[in-house]
Amino acid sequence: MDIRDEKYHIDRIKTGDKQAYTWIVNTYKDLVYTLCLRMLASEEDAGEAAQEVFVKVYRSIQGFQEKSRFSTWPYRITYNHCISVIRKKVKIIDLVDELPDEGADESDMNGLERLSAEERGRYLRLAIEALPETDAVVVTLFYYEELSLEEIGGITGMSSGQIRTRLHRSRKKMYSVIRQHLKKETMSIM
Repeated sequence: MDIRDEKYHIDRIKTGDKQAYTWIVNTYKDLVYTLCLRMLASEEDAGEAAQEVFVKVYRSIQGFQEKSRFSTWPYRITYNHCISVIRKKVKIIDLVDELPDEGADESDMNGLERLSAEERGRYLRLAIEALPETDAVVVTLFYYEELSLEEIGGITGMSSGQIRTRLHRSRKKMYSVIRQHLKKETMSIM
């Protein structure tokens, strides 16, 4: 995205042009909804949270200081809002810590390359859904949105080292989940 175009729309919004706000919604609606869905795991909750996020973005746009890329700002608001929703509903349990310390043989994951894109997508969705909310968000931002560790840190408040650790643990957890599903399906065929 062109930074000048982004700045133009933000400046228009800051001067009170409500029509320019549709640019923010149209530009960020898919990612905001995806982050909400990853963190809240319910389409209804994600839709409601995404709407609340855009209200927060609109109400606080005057506070955006343009010290970093604008995109990290709505993502940060989304992340913080979803954390608040989660805290109200349930206590976060980090399932990754339950993984054995044995290394995952990533060469086994090459079997995924032989699956159709649809099957691969299904297995990856199952694996991401098995991750704790914060880890699912980090994986989504890094692999799907291709954000840098620094950008993810700006959104989540984590250091690059913490993000690397979460990505490593998440890959191990995802490997374990995919392997388990493949074994179950193989056993049901035999």
